[in-house]
Amino acid sequence: MLRRLGLILLVFSLAACSAPRQAADPLRSARQHIEASRCAGVDRYAQAIADLQAALQSAPDRLEAYYWLYVAHSAQGNAAEAEKTLGALEAAVAAGKGGPEGLFWLFQTYRHKGDAAAADRTLGVLESTARSLPSDAAAQFWLGRAYMELGRADAALPYFQKTLDLNPRYAPAHFWIGQVYAGQERWQEARAAFDATLKEDPENAAAYHNRGVAAYRLGDLEGATADFQAALKREPDDASSHYQLGAVYLARSLPTTPFGAPDSALLDKSRAGFEAALKSCPGMPEALIGMGNLYLVQGDPRKALEYLQQAAERAPESAEVWFALAQAHATLNQVQDACDALDRFLRLSPPPEWAEQGEEMKSQIGCP
Repeated sequence: MLRRLGLILLVFSLAACSAPRQAADPLRSARQHIEASRCAGVDRYAQAIADLQAALQSAPDRLEAYYWLYVAHSAQGNAAEAEKTLGALEAAVAAGKGGPEGLFWLFQTYRHKGDAAAADRTLGVLESTARSLPSDAAAQFWLGRAYMELGRADAALPYFQKTLDLNPRYAPAHFWIGQVYAGQERWQEARAAFDATLKEDPENAAAYHNRGVAAYRLGDLEGATADFQAALKREPDDASSHYQLGAVYLARSLPTTPFGAPDSALLDKSRAGFEAALKSCPGMPEALIGMGNLYLVQGDPRKALEYLQQAAERAPESAEVWFALAQAHATLNQVQDACDALDRFLRLSPPPEWAEQGEEMKSQIGCP
């Protein structure tokens, strides 16, 4: 019933900036514990707290540690310890520690707390600081970072550019310029910015990851493969990079002619990527969608449904999962279920080319 559309919708997302790599860095490992704890069934907040306390004991002026400590205590429901942490951060900033970076982390902590008034006041101080220190690259950078957190990429970009005018080797500014361009789908410019990041910071896993996303968007699947592999070499347990490597292998496995067969070796590598992602982050919706799409490519829609229904429960606002569900139901001649899934897909306002495929599928299977 369903003509092969040859369209697999894959989720590709950017990574946040990696912390600078240092030997046995407890702040870095704490961030990894917190990121892992956002996955279903994973709770490593206690390990994160222990690492953050160690980080502050060895380097009390690394004020970023207070922010993550606040996040970890809040996640555990320990409001008293969270407030104690906020108080310590406020005192450190008031004493002049951390400079503009300290103000940024205080701003972030207030935002995490939901105290908009305090966050606005802190942003105002950061803005005044950046204006009063026009030759301070760090002050310009951290104001740009604050604007990025507020979703004001257009306001952030000039500050990142000014940072590089003052210090062309300031790797985090290159990275965040790449983030701005990626958000604007200026993929060639984003890729160049991540190239510049890696020139100055060759161990930045997030930059490799994001350059891989840019490469994929530009149609360079081999370049994307190499970048995700490089990211995993530096962050072996990163679920997102495992998923995205699996997604690239899945895209590469698809036949290039209407009657061709998928590349079984690449499908095996795709499965390994999705399984590694689910091992690191159980229930990860993107990886569940990936597994569903893989089984669709292999011609097993019933197995695909097992994964896609789990993904739909976890990510009901994902256009990708409803499109894949529609394909699975249509392949099984479950017309009404397929039509319902396509309606859900189209209500999510997917990109025009995706919506066109959805309407074409509705027409093929006879949806009302």
